Amino acid sequence: MALVLQSSSTDSSWWVFTLSAFLGSEVLADHSLLVVSLFIASISAVLIAWALSSGGPAWANGHSHRGATQIPGPRGIPLFGSIFSLARGLPHCTLAKLSKSNRATQLMAFSIGSTPVVSSEPGVAKEILTHPNFTDRPLKRSARELMFSRAIGFAPSGTYWRMLRRIASTHLFAPRRIAAHEPSRQFDCSTMLSGIESEMDSTSSVKLRNHLQGAALNNIMGSVFGKRYNLSEENADAEVLKKMVREGFALLGAFNWSDHFSWLPKMFDPSRVE
Repeated sequence: MALVLQSSSTDSSWWVFTLSAFLGSEVLADHSLLVVSLFIASISAVLIAWALSSGGPAWANGHSHRGATQIPGPRGIPLFGSIFSLARGLPHCTLAKLSKSNRATQLMAFSIGSTPVVSSEPGVAKEILTHPNFTDRPLKRSARELMFSRAIGFAPSGTYWRMLRRIASTHLFAPRRIAAHEPSRQFDCSTMLSGIESEMDSTSSVKLRNHLQGAALNNIMGSVFGKRYNLSEENADAEVLKKMVREGFALLGAFNWSDHFSWLPKMFDPSRVE
């Protein structure tokens, strides 16, 4: 009986010796075992952090620095967070449903990869956007490369940004300057509303994006260069500028995986943002 057990044990462990011979040395086998152990330990740590966090993986590292009151929010799935929840339906409707289901009345912890996203009511959003603690929030790669980190809306907080703000408040947003451009802005708004009404009457549906981009183009060109275009007529210069505006809006609004998943290679760009 003992002989049978020994033979069975030998038969069941034959793969250990075969693996060592196949790998070439016992040291290599030990290294493989170490890699597998580290992989299992990493997966276990990720799962534990995910289970203990209410907002997903992006909130797990700062669990001890969030204060006494925990921010409610969906956990999502490990590593990816709640990114796949936004793939169904309209994103703003999905966020509203998640906020309601998690009873997040003012703030909601929401993870997209390693990026913590906080969605909130208008009053809380205003406080976040105007508080100095959030001046250096992460910047999209498309915005950084498109604007070269030099535009006032995307420049990092510092001496250069404060200089841009001083110039803008003195020359662009001064009360006298705003009052001087008020008739032009009203004309742009009236033109946009007329275009929306005309498209609604002819097609029974409206693509607001085109009208908003056209109004933004004329507002910028009129405020900076004192020139406006009749977008309802064909104009070569206007078409070039409209194409640039459309491309800029598309790049700034496109989803770039590397913005939220730092462990992905930079060349991974299925949306072709780069």
